[in-house]
Amino acid sequence: MKTRINLYVPALQPVREQLPLSKSLAVTASVFALAVFVCIGLYWLVDKESQQQKMLNAQLSIEQGRLASQAAKLSKINDNKQLLDKIELVRNQVKNKKRVLAALDNQTTNHGGFTQLLLALAQVSDQKVWLTEIRSQQGSLMLSGSAKSSQAIPKWVSRLNQVEQLKGETFTSLTMHRNDAVINFVLNNQPLTTK
Repeated sequence: MKTRINLYVPALQPVREQLPLSKSLAVTASVFALAVFVCIGLYWLVDKESQQQKMLNAQLSIEQGRLASQAAKLSKINDNKQLLDKIELVRNQVKNKKRVLAALDNQTTNHGGFTQLLLALAQVSDQKVWLTEIRSQQGSLMLSGSAKSSQAIPKWVSRLNQVEQLKGETFTSLTMHRNDAVINFVLNNQPLTTK
């Protein structure tokens, strides 16, 4: 026979704690220790960055000192008016001499003789157009040759203007006539005569 009666239902029974006090103290202590380590690490990084910043500021002040000394030297040089005038005069003379040399070089290139002309014509040669006669006398130029098709001749003439030796040359006449399977042409450049 029962001598005890249990009046408590299971809902009224005390619930066992999931996180007892000992575990919560251990978790709190470990979080606190982790926070302390993070703070120490951040302090170390900030200290290292501040030391690096001080070192860079020291280097910057040294470089600014060097810059100031170089600026002082430069201002001393610029204060010498006679020396600057001589330098400007020499620069102008060099510029004028370069201009004269360029003009002479251009003149030599434009009137370089038959070799220069042949080299220039060799740059634009192709299989569709070939020359049979070249005449160059006293500024006049006559080129005669043959082509496989009539469309090849204007293309070849336009390429002549791209060559440095023949740049600026003006051809006054182009005559073409068909002979069997080829087209013969004569390209003339007569110098303009002033009266």
